[in-house]
Amino acid sequence: MSDRTLREMAEELQHDLDTFSVRRLFKESRGPDSVAEAYQLQRALRQVREDRGEQVVGFKIGYTSPTLRRQSGARMGLSESVHGYLWAREAHPSGAEVDHRRLGIEGELAVTLLSINSGNIDRWEVAYEPIIELHAIGMDGPEQDDNGRRGLELIGTNCVHKGVVHSAEKKQARLGDVPLDAHMSVEVGGRHKEAVTLAELEVDGISGPVGTISWLLRTLKMEGQGEEDLIKVGTVLICSTPGGLYPVPPGAEVRVDFDGMTTTCVADIV
Repeated sequence: MSDRTLREMAEELQHDLDTFSVRRLFKESRGPDSVAEAYQLQRALRQVREDRGEQVVGFKIGYTSPTLRRQSGARMGLSESVHGYLWAREAHPSGAEVDHRRLGIEGELAVTLLSINSGNIDRWEVAYEPIIELHAIGMDGPEQDDNGRRGLELIGTNCVHKGVVHSAEKKQARLGDVPLDAHMSVEVGGRHKEAVTLAELEVDGISGPVGTISWLLRTLKMEGQGEEDLIKVGTVLICSTPGGLYPVPPGAEVRVDFDGMTTTCVADIV
């Protein structure tokens, strides 16, 4: 795709993302035709947002469960994990009221990089916390996209990521010492949805956040866009969990607990 075509597509798509509208680019089958093109579109969205003064503060890592990839690979057309950007304007404090439109959430682990001097990722110093990841859920592409094209919409829309609700507290540790056996529990509207552990998360044979961040760093280098330079002190990384994505109705409270820390938010009411 030409730079001009990408820019036009990105501007239209960003408008639909901003307004939580139907994503016309995908509904009308005018979107990317490969994973590489989907990431081109994602980077074009980044340029649109940076041109209006927004700032990337980190990365989201997703689609990390081998079981999920086996079960949905034919539908999504993806064989490995995906990544997207985190934006400063989409960071919220615990207890925040968040936009109810198309709202879905995941309970996730986030780390803020404090020191990356070691050549071994498991020795990086981080501040870790449970976060609520916000999504604009639902795919807008036609039914035939279920035959291997849904992943292009996922990547092209910045992994349908719409923000992060941060915990009121964090704990510091080496990345390899983040507890893999502590349960991360999720409640929506007072109903328990899941309790998972980071030990259940495995990427390329490495468990927990060390595995997902290793994958991200290696992938960014392979993509050759220089985005590995964004991995620096102060960067926030959503490391993923083996948990699910849950819709949230207006007025419902969300709660995520992990290792003695709690994060909450409330979906605003129409």
